[in-house]
Amino acid sequence: MNGPDDHYTTLGVSPDAATEEIKEAWRFTLQAYHPDKFRDEELRDRAEEITKRANAAWGVLQDEASRGRYDHIRASSTSTDFGSAPAKRSIPCPSCATPSQIEDQQGETVELICPACRVKFSAMVGAICVLRPTLERRGWLRLNYVVGFRTRRGEQSVIFFRSFPKELALSQGERFSVVFDPSKGRPVYAVNHAPDVDLAWKVS
Repeated sequence: MNGPDDHYTTLGVSPDAATEEIKEAWRFTLQAYHPDKFRDEELRDRAEEITKRANAAWGVLQDEASRGRYDHIRASSTSTDFGSAPAKRSIPCPSCATPSQIEDQQGETVELICPACRVKFSAMVGAICVLRPTLERRGWLRLNYVVGFRTRRGEQSVIFFRSFPKELALSQGERFSVVFDPSKGRPVYAVNHAPDVDLAWKVS
C-alpha cells in the first residue's frame, strides 16, 4: 500500500522517519492547508480533506503500537489476493447461530436478517487476514486479541476480540468473516473460510 491513502504519503515522509519528523510534517500540513486560508469553497473543501487525512495519519503514526500494526498491515497488503469469482459463505446468526448463506463480500460489512429468528445484524464477510491474532493490553486490566484485515478495495483496519480460541490460528492471507452483536457491536463469531468448509468460532 503506497498510494494516496498511505499515511506516510499523506504526510510526505518516508516509512522509516522518526516520530519527531512525522510530527513536524503533520504540523506543517495543518498550517499550510488550514481551511480558513481559502476563500474559494472548492479549495476550502479540499483543504479540509487534506487536514482530515493528516490528522488521521498522525493519530496512527504517533503511537508506537498502532504504528507497528499499521506498518505490518502496510507491508502485507500487496502479498494477498482475493481470487476470482465470489463464493457462498455461511454466516451464523449472533442470536441463535442459524447460518445464513451469502455471497462473499470480499471484506465489506453488510446487514443481514436471520432466516430463523429474524434478528438483524451486521457481518464483515470474506476479508483477508493481514495481521495474525496477537494479544494486546487495552487499558490497565483488559487484554484483547487484535486481528488486522484488508478488503478488496484495499481498506485496512483492525478488530479487537475479547477472546480468540487457539484452534482458530488465522494465518496471513486466510479469508475470514466476523459477525457482530446487533446491540453492542462487539464481535460474536469469527468464521474461518477453509477451502471446503466455513468454521465459526465464538469470540465473545
